[in-house]
Order: sequence, then structure tokens, then C-alpha cells
Amino acid sequence: MNSPTRNFKSNNFKSHTFPKQSQFKNPHSSRLAFNFSFLTASTQYNLKKSNKNVDKKIRLKLLEKISILSQEDKVLVLGYPKDQGLESIPEGQVNLRINKEFKESGRYDECEDDYWVFRLSKKGRVIGKISNNIFYILAIDPKFDLYKH
Repeated sequence: MNSPTRNFKSNNFKSHTFPKQSQFKNPHSSRLAFNFSFLTASTQYNLKKSNKNVDKKIRLKLLEKISILSQEDKVLVLGYPKDQGLESIPEGQVNLRINKEFKESGRYDECEDDYWVFRLSKKGRVIGKISNNIFYILAIDPKFDLYKH
């Protein structure tokens, strides 16, 4: 079977093979990307193995939800009903100790004012901040106790 290349001959150079034009498309920078770098140090709200509140089912649901939310443009995800997409919560209503490094790095100042939350069905919810298309995951709330709702 012949490869998808073209051969050109010229007086100036010997036979040269040129690859077929690339099939890659531009990346979708308007889709959400998820960052776990700044999870809270509070053991009951992070993914450390010592956190008995976050079991394998919650971890699997988290991965599933991130996969779903990252498949569409951010504008569409923000328009989903709150049980399927994201919900904005004023920062003053959330009782969360933010990772010190998140604030010191300047990322906190780059983010929108409110927290953003997505649900993991009845298994919990994820709380974070958004800067452009990056969703910084700051806490996993399996007991629904970081804010009243």
C-alpha cells in the first residue's frame, strides 16, 4: 500500500517526499481545563489517601464529571442547569481554607471573584476558582458542609 505522500522532481534537487498536510486542528482554548495543584491542606476536603470521606466511588465520579465538563466550550457549560454544570457561589458564603501557595502564586488574584461549584451527584461537590479556562479545584466536599445550600 502506498503512503499518502507526493513525489516532486526538479532540476535543483533530487526526488523529495513531502508529507500530506497535517490533519490537526487548533486546540479549543475555550474549554475548561482542570488543575489539582492547589487542593486545600484540610484533610477532609482533599484527595489524600488518609481522607476516608473521599472513597473510590467519589474519585471515579470526579473523573467522570471532569471528562464531561471538559468536552464542551466553557460558555455552554456555564449555561447548563446547576445540577449538571457549574454554579457560582459568593466567596463569603463558603467556609474554605484556601491553599496558601494558591494565594502567594498570584493565581488567586487572576481568578473571578466567586467560587464555582460542580456536583458529583449525591456523592459530593467540588469547589474551585476559575481563571480564563482553568478551573482550579480547591476542595472536594463529600459531606456538603463547606457552605449552606
